[in-house]
Amino acid sequence: ASKHNNQWPQKLRIFTIPLKSTRAQTYPIISVALVDNDERVLHSLSAMLTSCSTNSFSILWTCTNGSDALNRCADRHNRPDLLFLDMSLEGLQGADICRQLRMDNSVTPVCAMTCYSLNRYMASAIQAGAQALVDKNDDNALIQAANTLVHGFAYPDFEPPKTAFVRLRRECDSKPQLSPREQEIMELCARDGLLDDEIADKLHISQGTVRKHLQHIMAKLGVKSSRQAVSQWLTQDHHHE
Repeated sequence: ASKHNNQWPQKLRIFTIPLKSTRAQTYPIISVALVDNDERVLHSLSAMLTSCSTNSFSILWTCTNGSDALNRCADRHNRPDLLFLDMSLEGLQGADICRQLRMDNSVTPVCAMTCYSLNRYMASAIQAGAQALVDKNDDNALIQAANTLVHGFAYPDFEPPKTAFVRLRRECDSKPQLSPREQEIMELCARDGLLDDEIADKLHISQGTVRKHLQHIMAKLGVKSSRQAVSQWLTQDHHHE
């Protein structure tokens, strides 16, 4: 019996030492997607993340508008391990994109980012189902957020992806939701003050299609005019520059 007791620790040491050494030197490749309306910011963030020494980040894709981001994330082959999302975009805003994504995705962590005061977007980022909000001009903050989120954690007051997914789906079941196109039209009405013909030109659709979307929006919001729809949209959890 004493011979067996002396042999086992030696065998265990032989196998455990190489395993620990391998883990310390190897990092899994983490796919990242970036959404920002400034191409220069996308280039800068891509370079910063791919040169990071604490994780192996690989840029899966970048884009400058929310509709493109939602379409890419809907494709499982284009779904990243981590999404960086600017809160201020043209058309669909960051909070609306995040909310739409989270309602269909309970896995991918979202790091919201902004160059403005974090307090400006904190409440809307939390409500939309993001896992963190950081200053996009602070490289250290971006790296720290990335390292935190890819390990399954969320920042204080933020929910993990699965928890946010469940909450938003329950909210969706209790009230009608605007489609991404309807949200985009509401943003153009409310934030940019565009008229039907201007919206049609910007989105490359007919004025009749714009009016049909507005009719659907008014029906979903339970209002009788586009002015009332804009007023209700602005009083809800939508923050603008």
